[in-house]
Amino acid sequence: MPIYEYELNDDEPECQICTGRFDVLQETNEQPLDRCPGCGLPCHRVVSRASFKVRKGGDAQKAADKGFTTWRRAKAGEWEKVAGPGVDAIVGSEADKEAIADEKKPKKKIDLGN
Repeated sequence: MPIYEYELNDDEPECQICTGRFDVLQETNEQPLDRCPGCGLPCHRVVSRASFKVRKGGDAQKAADKGFTTWRRAKAGEWEKVAGPGVDAIVGSEADKEAIADEKKPKKKIDLGN
């Protein structure tokens, strides 16, 4: 069962009971909540981080048959499509590539000793 995130509607006053954002464990076929279970104010479901566990050696074509696109890293900041819908390649901007290169550079160590 997935965990869905909700938050209070923006046009509502700030709640004094709850934090305004909460998680609910729900079946995928359940209707989204329209009220906070803690305070009863109107709420809506928000897009949140998803996590998927993918088996190693999965079949890219099987994923494509289900509507997913599989990408393979070609080089830093560039990915090429293996199978599925969408563009043939994703290429990061020069600024993105420089940021990736900067992250890989060794950090200078500072000696804080006496």
